[in-house]
Amino acid sequence: MSDTSAPTPPAVKEPSRAVRAFKALKDRRMAAMLILSFAASIPYGAVVGVLSAWLTQEGIDTDTIGVLALVSLGYSFKYLWAPMFGRARNVPFLRIGGRRSWLVLCQSVIALLLIVLAFSNPPENIGLVALICFVITIIGPTHDLILDAWRIEVARSEEDKDLMSALYQFGYKSGGFISGFLALLVAARVGWTVSYVMMAVFIAFTVLGSLLAPEPESSSKPDTSRMSFLPSLRRRVTLPAVVVVSLSWVVGFTLIGIFVVRKLALGADISSRVFVSEQGPIIVLLTVVLPAVVAALLVFTQKAVATEAPLFVAGQTRGDKLLSTLFRAIFDPLMELISRLGWWTILVLALALTYRFTDAVWGSFAYPFYLRTDLDALGHTLDDVAIASKFFGVVATILGSLIGATLIAVLGRMPVFFVGGIVAAVTNLLYADLAAGAAAVDGFLAFTHLDAPLIAFAEWAAKLQPEEVMIASDQGQRMARLMVTIFAENIAGGFALVAMTAYLTSVVNPRFAAVQYALLASLTMLIGTLGRPWLGEMIEQNGFYDVFIITFWLGGVAVALSALEWARQAYLKR
Repeated sequence: MSDTSAPTPPAVKEPSRAVRAFKALKDRRMAAMLILSFAASIPYGAVVGVLSAWLTQEGIDTDTIGVLALVSLGYSFKYLWAPMFGRARNVPFLRIGGRRSWLVLCQSVIALLLIVLAFSNPPENIGLVALICFVITIIGPTHDLILDAWRIEVARSEEDKDLMSALYQFGYKSGGFISGFLALLVAARVGWTVSYVMMAVFIAFTVLGSLLAPEPESSSKPDTSRMSFLPSLRRRVTLPAVVVVSLSWVVGFTLIGIFVVRKLALGADISSRVFVSEQGPIIVLLTVVLPAVVAALLVFTQKAVATEAPLFVAGQTRGDKLLSTLFRAIFDPLMELISRLGWWTILVLALALTYRFTDAVWGSFAYPFYLRTDLDALGHTLDDVAIASKFFGVVATILGSLIGATLIAVLGRMPVFFVGGIVAAVTNLLYADLAAGAAAVDGFLAFTHLDAPLIAFAEWAAKLQPEEVMIASDQGQRMARLMVTIFAENIAGGFALVAMTAYLTSVVNPRFAAVQYALLASLTMLIGTLGRPWLGEMIEQNGFYDVFIITFWLGGVAVALSALEWARQAYLKR
């Protein structure tokens, strides 16, 4: 009897993950992702980065630059309004989809504001500059929130998510190259107005990415449910808590706003150092300590527990929706930390506030230190800074990140976290050495024999600078010092950033990952940003050297706290 059954067809081998990823590159979603990532990077670089270089060249002092830096707090606290974009609604006059219409609106407004900024004449209109920067640092983070939501919603597979994340990082870094390296080179040759118009044109170009991007099918649906403490608490308890903390936030940011307006728009003779020393602690108390105390009271006195619940439910009033949004943004991440870590939450919050202090506070004064010729600054050209900071510095940051990630895999998270705090603080001493004459940096260059190739490169680069730029006789040596110092500092910065990211990721609860990580990440910039006006005034009075010494010692606070956290985690593993 013959076997009449059909032969089994050969198994079809599924394409590898890499092959599937390369095929996905043909999708218009990927092209849109690459274009849109430029729009996420350029605004930050334009108003938080190279703006200080422009202001320095216009003769605006570091005290004013430090005050102006306060308007960038929007990037630190975007998580507060993130729940507003859980559901995408069309912009009334742009019926192209909820996500796409908001992306187009944000990009168009940012492009127009950058053009206005290009013609703002900062020395005469510093108040207008501050207002423009403030609006951009609200719209820019909003654009990022919408872009993140679109990226997640439009992905069809894990390969899509990974590829779009990679494209986002590539585009973001490329956008930083435009708003840093290229912006400085253009400004050196044809002026800052053209440089800012160029950045505005790049942002306007990203509107094409929004038009190319498909609207996600799920964008108009409400947020899915997630863990929250809100359902376990009565409204008569949650309402006063939200009102008290919301008012404390309003008061804290009002104090900052009044100071910025009086100092920049009204020209009031107010000491930045006095503001930071007297009102800075009050602002931290209102925006960090008070919310944490109220959250602790809710945990320990009301016995709140987390349960799965939707963000909104049918029939809710607008007031109830606002209450739910604010509670989830402010209290859920803090309450979960407190219920899980107890008193050790204080240590986690202290680390979040202090670990990146040296990076956060130094950023606004990098360009003044590089470009100014008075005090103990270095007197470099825009081309020098573009090459050393925005080319070699970016390469060093990537290298530092790779070193940090590799060492975490080999040694573990906490040793790298501890060392990251040390190197971030110590590299401030390299800048102090530059301000004092660079004896140590010169000795290092001579000992390693790096001086000859770096000087040769610097002399070649000097020949490419505009003819009207005066080149110092010792330009090669000075440029070699700058390159090696920035390279070392950016390796340390990339190393510390990876360490901090890994640490924050480890302490958040996956059930609250989005809001908890956003909260902790925002705190990493708060103290540094608040400290900028104080250090800006100090620079004008004493020079840069003292500031670098102070930031080195303040960096030691994070080192001590990271050692304590390392010991705590080691004890828990016993």
